[in-house]
Amino acid sequence: MTDRPVRRQAGERLWPAALLFLLLAIIHTWPLATNLSHLSRFNADEWLNAWVLSWIAHQLPSEPWRLFDANMFHPHAAALAYTEPLIVPGLLGAPIRWLGGTALLAHNVLVLLGFSLTAIAMHTLVRSWTGDYRAGLLAGVLFAFSTVFLTRTSHVQALHAYWLPLSILAFQRLLTHRRTREAAWLGLCVIGAALTSGYLVIFVTFALGTAALMRIGDFLGRDGVRLLLRLSAAALVTVAILVAVLRPYLEADLQRRPAVESEEIVTALSSYLASAANVHYGTWSADYYHEAPGTLFPGVVALALAAAALRRRRSAAPRGTRRMLVAVAVVGVVLSLGALTPLYAVLYESVPPLQSLRAVHRFGILVTFALAALAGIGFSRLRWPAPRWRNGAALVLVVLATVESFHGPIPYRRLDYAGRVHHLLARSTEPGAVVELPMYRRHRNARYLLASTVHWRPLVNGYGGFAPPDYGETVRLVNTFPSAPAIAWLRDAGVRHVVIHTHAYRDPTRIRRALYRAAEVQRDLGLAASDGTTLLYRIRSAATRAIEAQTRSPDRSHFPLRGTHR
Repeated sequence: MTDRPVRRQAGERLWPAALLFLLLAIIHTWPLATNLSHLSRFNADEWLNAWVLSWIAHQLPSEPWRLFDANMFHPHAAALAYTEPLIVPGLLGAPIRWLGGTALLAHNVLVLLGFSLTAIAMHTLVRSWTGDYRAGLLAGVLFAFSTVFLTRTSHVQALHAYWLPLSILAFQRLLTHRRTREAAWLGLCVIGAALTSGYLVIFVTFALGTAALMRIGDFLGRDGVRLLLRLSAAALVTVAILVAVLRPYLEADLQRRPAVESEEIVTALSSYLASAANVHYGTWSADYYHEAPGTLFPGVVALALAAAALRRRRSAAPRGTRRMLVAVAVVGVVLSLGALTPLYAVLYESVPPLQSLRAVHRFGILVTFALAALAGIGFSRLRWPAPRWRNGAALVLVVLATVESFHGPIPYRRLDYAGRVHHLLARSTEPGAVVELPMYRRHRNARYLLASTVHWRPLVNGYGGFAPPDYGETVRLVNTFPSAPAIAWLRDAGVRHVVIHTHAYRDPTRIRRALYRAAEVQRDLGLAASDGTTLLYRIRSAATRAIEAQTRSPDRSHFPLRGTHR
């Protein structure tokens, strides 16, 4: 007798769950689904992530070995290491770009897909523990559509958190079956988390470490030693693969972030009372929302059902599951407090990846995960007079959880991120890197990155969680353009195209006059095109200037500018 019919039945029943989760993703992100190709939150992180996803789709078919040599922070190499990798979501979204979809379309589809896949993974985990399809549905809803994720729709990597429940599922199966195959699956889950987000792989690692400590008895005895050897071998192979693939992160000069996020422990803990959901924010949570570093309130439905799971002596889940989930929640709370606790201070010095975290309160995702899983277990243990009562209760609780977490409609607006000058750069056969002015140190460069998905030329501008050490000095110098030192630096860096958004300057008339002088008198620049208040200039090479000086060829570029000049 085989388990194929059971597996087929489970697969068939997964489709209704997947459709429900997709429907909820559309509801929670409304009106995103009405125009996936053009709607945007007008958020710098959203634009950065849309650029990363498009870069992966652009680079993989041609030069996958140069995946990290992204086209920002020119002339620095391995620029992708200054932001999240997003390789797994990038692979999922690549077909959209290959078929001609916009960068925003790929990003927005992956937002919906992230919510749905995370809910499916949580559903699968809890259903495997309880054997209860409805408990899995409820746990998936409580985890994926919690305020933790619904407040971060601009961070697509955060939404693809399915590796957390999948890694716990693989660990549970490893303890049950004790086979090399399960150890390999566990390693693949960790690799998947690392290729999605640096934060996520840290959360997964700490969750697995906590789970292993809670199940230390399984590693004792002869069978336990064999299990430990399999787990150790899988860990070594996983680390070796990650070091090989993510080497640019190890070689990049990334700044060490401070370990303190909040000055008071009460303020840090208030994150667990902060919610952006309309029901809670509009009644009691607004003050906590504005004071706390994060939004981590798990919801009344999750708390009530989790309490029910902990109150009952007998659990519907495997032995030690509730103890493990409680431990994961405790670890999440303690680590989310950052250096306010002695434990984090020690870990911060001994675990280097923690030094790259900017928002330590995000460890609260472990609390949300544990409570959602406990809630599923709690629901599976409740007694009902008839099966239809259980079905009705599950439906009511899903609706309540959805209403409780809803904080829409989200203020999306239409964005046309690339102008005529960007399409002109895409069609031009003239080589050379690009800089867009004015140049910024951080967030406002993100729109320039998104526009570069049209032409994919090397771009001096950049934005990410980190930046090259000399980037601040580069910004200062380049923003003096069209000064002679700025033009000389750009020319030496191989920059031949300058996109200037004159409306973004405090004195647009002054920058226009400076450009006119550089073009007519110094003859360093040549106007290529104009699109309203956006101008495209070419930096003339030394040889071109010498030839023009001998021929005295006049430059007919003048203001007002119209059309394209060649």
